[in-house]
This record gives sequence, structure tokens and C-alpha cells, in this order.
Amino acid sequence: MSDPISFEFSQLLTKSQRRIYAFILTLIPNRAEAEDILQETNLILCRKASEYDPDRHFLAWAFKIARFQTMAHMKTRSRSPLVFQEDLMEKLSDDAENLDGFGSLQRALAQCMEKLTKRNRELIRIRYEQGMSLEESAKELGKPKGTVSMALYRIRIALWRCVERTMKEMEA
Repeated sequence: MSDPISFEFSQLLTKSQRRIYAFILTLIPNRAEAEDILQETNLILCRKASEYDPDRHFLAWAFKIARFQTMAHMKTRSRSPLVFQEDLMEKLSDDAENLDGFGSLQRALAQCMEKLTKRNRELIRIRYEQGMSLEESAKELGKPKGTVSMALYRIRIALWRCVERTMKEMEA
């Protein structure tokens, strides 16, 4: 049996749950899957508690583990051909691991969301904020599943490009 985790580590992990969950949601914007990944991440964090260096930033370490768990989850998942491209996931997670970059990434995404049409924002809200499946989203909108899937794909690509452009402008 492994050593019990320290009280201090337990407190850090407990305090960080919302931020780890929010980070996972930036990588896989489905609440149910993000919650599953959070639980898997928590298990690994507890197993590796003895490896944690208190001189390092806890969230950066936790985000790295969460990113690997998310990538593993996406590789085993087969029901959706594309949630986010892996290089975008790397960019988002690298920015999120740098906590200052996390705020700028969120601002960039918010700016890009505002540039979407009202209809596209509604589609994103239904699919990701409400956590509806693709089938449920299509039914809610009264559209064929393929139409909704293609629209979401195009919106994700547009958001990705917009976020990249906005981040470059912020860095300049």
C-alpha cells in the first residue's frame, strides 16, 4: 500500500479542484468527460504525491498531469472524430500551465467568442456549456446531426485561428 498523502498536499489538491477542472474544460469542452478526467487526474496526483516538489508551482504540475490524462482519454475515445486537434491542445495546455498565459488565453477566447454570429454562439452554448451530446444538440436545434457536426467543426477551427491570432497580437 502506498504512503498516505500529507495534509498539506490534500489541502492543495482540494483548493485546486475548480482550476484543474476549468483547465481540463479548455482541452475537452464536455462537462461529463471533463469530470471523469478530473477524477482520473486526482487519482494520479494522489499516487504521485510523494514525487511532488513543494518548491514548484502545484497547479503547473497538476495541469501537466491533467493534460496527459486528457490526451489519453481522447485517444481511447472513438465517438467523435475531432474535438480539438492535438497541436491546439498542446498550445492551450502550455499557455494554461503558465498561469499568466491562462488569463490571456481566456481573454482571447472570450474576444473570439464575441466575434461569432449569435447563431454560432448559441450552438457552442448548447453543445459545450450545457454539455449536450451531438445528437441532443441536433435535436434541440432541429437540424440533422451531420449539419451540426460540420458547423461545430467549422466554429472550432475559426475559434482556434482567432485565438492564435489574438494571442500573437497580445504578445506583440
